[in-house]
Amino acid sequence: MKFNNKLSFNSGFTLVELILVIAILAILAAVTIVAINPARQLAKSRDAKRTADVYAILSAIHHYEADHDGAWPAEITDDEQEICLTDAVDCSYLYDLSALTTNQEYLETIPADPLCTEPDSECDSNSTGYTVVVTAAGRVLVSAPRTELGDVVFVSR
Repeated sequence: MKFNNKLSFNSGFTLVELILVIAILAILAAVTIVAINPARQLAKSRDAKRTADVYAILSAIHHYEADHDGAWPAEITDDEQEICLTDAVDCSYLYDLSALTTNQEYLETIPADPLCTEPDSECDSNSTGYTVVVTAAGRVLVSAPRTELGDVVFVSR
């Protein structure tokens, strides 16, 4: 029996092979990130929250209307204004819909636009970012004008 005392170094990858594999993985990762587009997905989720919030506000207004012989909160007029936050300091220039949150009967709190809750937002510190108005047809219209991916979100009944 004969033993070979020489060590073999041919069992690993070359530097070129490793660089090639890393480059291919980087290209695949970049394509995947572009395909998923996380910024767009986050914007879509914020727009979905805006839609849900607008429906919740309108639903609360209509429940209020049903309980008060067809009258909605007196603050709502044909002049479109932003809605005031639940515990805002100054609602003098906004629609104060605290009648909807009294005793948490219709809403626990008035929902706020997702971007209005961020520290450096474009929203007023007392505003929800949502608007309400009575249309010429006498319908209540609630809207979210700060959408990120398209047209303004609005609902009316």
